[in-house]
Amino acid sequence: SSAPPSIPAIVQQLSTSMGCLLCKTCCGTDVDDIFTYDAPKTVRIRDARLGILQYAMMFFIAVYIVIFQLIRGNSYLKYRQPTVNVRMTLQQPTVNGCNPNDNDCQDSYKPYSQLPYCCSDKCIPQANGACKCPWRNFTNYQCKYVDGSGGAQANPENIVINTFRKEYNQERNASCGEDGCSKLWLNTDAEGRFMADIEDFTVLVDHAVQNQELGIARTSRQMSGWLLVNGTTEPQKQLCRSTDTASTQPVFGEPTSEAPCFIRPNMTGQESLDFFTVRTLMMAMGLNLDGSSYAGSGHSLRYEGLTVTLKISYFDTWPWHGVLWSSGGPNVSYVYSLVPLRENPYKVTELIYSDYPNKRMKLDMHGIYLSVVPEGQLGIFDLQTLLVTLTTSLTLLAIAATLVKYMAMYILTQREYYKEMLIQVSADFSDVRDLEAKADEEIEEIMRQKGLPLVGTRVQRILAVLAAGGLSHHNHSEPQPAEAPARNSFANAGSVRLLEAGEAQMRQRG
Repeated sequence: SSAPPSIPAIVQQLSTSMGCLLCKTCCGTDVDDIFTYDAPKTVRIRDARLGILQYAMMFFIAVYIVIFQLIRGNSYLKYRQPTVNVRMTLQQPTVNGCNPNDNDCQDSYKPYSQLPYCCSDKCIPQANGACKCPWRNFTNYQCKYVDGSGGAQANPENIVINTFRKEYNQERNASCGEDGCSKLWLNTDAEGRFMADIEDFTVLVDHAVQNQELGIARTSRQMSGWLLVNGTTEPQKQLCRSTDTASTQPVFGEPTSEAPCFIRPNMTGQESLDFFTVRTLMMAMGLNLDGSSYAGSGHSLRYEGLTVTLKISYFDTWPWHGVLWSSGGPNVSYVYSLVPLRENPYKVTELIYSDYPNKRMKLDMHGIYLSVVPEGQLGIFDLQTLLVTLTTSLTLLAIAATLVKYMAMYILTQREYYKEMLIQVSADFSDVRDLEAKADEEIEEIMRQKGLPLVGTRVQRILAVLAAGGLSHHNHSEPQPAEAPARNSFANAGSVRLLEAGEAQMRQRG
């Protein structure tokens, strides 16, 4: 049996078969002239120094693209911002964290005597419920027990946790009428009160995230979360030391007792919702309600209140790991981070009418204004994003080649030699214009003088004259080195061979 045909033989047979099927001309034009293939011409410089320089740059660029952009940066993923819904509620301290709506659930308030900001019999009474106690620099006030609903004003995506209230009993000034009014409401009584044991109240955060384009929808029951303790103040160090779940980072983190750290939120029993005590939130910010407020206030944060931004950063990817998968799809997680503005006190006012429109109670409620700002992005694999990343990364390879080229031409020691090999100077187009203005007979005479064959089209003949040195009276190009005549002779010979080949093909077609 004969041996099977080789691959080159098969390719040759296919080419011959296709050539038989195709016409040689189309509308009088050679099909080879119609269906030409244009390709750039490459100059190969046999110098290891240039090659090593280029390949080294290409290697480092490839490492950057694959390792840092694709694997670490996850730049092959399509990211989108999620839509977030948040609900927050406040709950008073209860025994064993029971539900205060149950009749058998008991509250667990500390007595006033254990709260250093409350007035006691050891303090000097002052007006409007205030008192001066020797163990505290700021003014103390009478304390008041409130429950979660009565101690907060909850709105979509924000909540006000009351820490101090000023209650004014007011009556409408009967002397106000058509002739004017010097003061519309008169205070019959005014009293300030601190909300007792507010640090042991808990803030519940219930939120959901979704993005229809990515097909991702999760509730806080289906996600994992952490609270960032971002600082090294003493309260923050104490919080990281005293929390068993403290870790160095939210995903793939190591246990730690040092600040900063990430800690897991407390979870409700049945619904698995996140909650934090007010004390934990204050410690995570490195603050204390009995610390001073803004400069010049003369009061504590407990009295003035403050504004806090609660950022929730969502993610389902991680550097070096890509998309974090779980049994139900992408594993969406989040990180709480608190940004306090202690210099900005917060107060909200509420009016309660007992005899409208003549009598009312005005409540000025100071406290912690906690507003939620969702952040982060969710990502999934996307082929188009990968192709775009690879395409833009190829620009770096082109830049590397350009850098090597210009270093070879203008910086390296043999730059003059490299420049001669990399740059090809065209003929003087003054000769082109002069030759174009001449008749065919004149061009033929010039070709005879230069010993050139009278073949080719008019353009090819002009190119042959240019390759042979052009017109003598326009010889003002760059000086030629000693080896230039030999080089020109090779170019002339190449031009002659091309012209002769073209003439032979034209005879065959005729």
